[in-house]
Amino acid sequence: MIKVDQFMDIKELQAQGHSIRDIARLTGLSRNTVRKVLRGQHPMKVKSALRDSLLDPFKDYLRGRFEEHGLSAVRLIDEIRPMGYVGSIATVRRYLSTLRQAVRRQSKLTVRFETPPGEQAQADWAYCERFPASDGRSIPVYAFVMVLGFSRMLFVRFPNLVV
Repeated sequence: MIKVDQFMDIKELQAQGHSIRDIARLTGLSRNTVRKVLRGQHPMKVKSALRDSLLDPFKDYLRGRFEEHGLSAVRLIDEIRPMGYVGSIATVRRYLSTLRQAVRRQSKLTVRFETPPGEQAQADWAYCERFPASDGRSIPVYAFVMVLGFSRMLFVRFPNLVV
């Protein structure tokens, strides 16, 4: 959405001799949007001014309680009403949904750990159960497992099995 004053800035910058690319860089808009504004094809929408919310004084408290315990809007509104909140539960729910989205986004982040060839391997021992030996007694079987970091090649040996 383009604000009216931003529209005027684009026209002024063009009058000053700036290229479309320069105008896009200066205003933070895409070059296509700048072109549409200059051609008169972009609808000018007036962005309403941000208003204070009834929830603003309580947002820090709500964020802390949500991060600490993950409480619902029903529980939290019961806590902030005695503190002076007079708004609706829908407002609290909308605010908590933004916090939940941030938590979901954060949980999806993963950091890949890449290693060059021949630099790393991960090794472990595993117990595979007891199996009957050729003489009839039961012996425990262990496996040595190693995975190469770069290729993910798997190496497995059963050291106590005699074939």
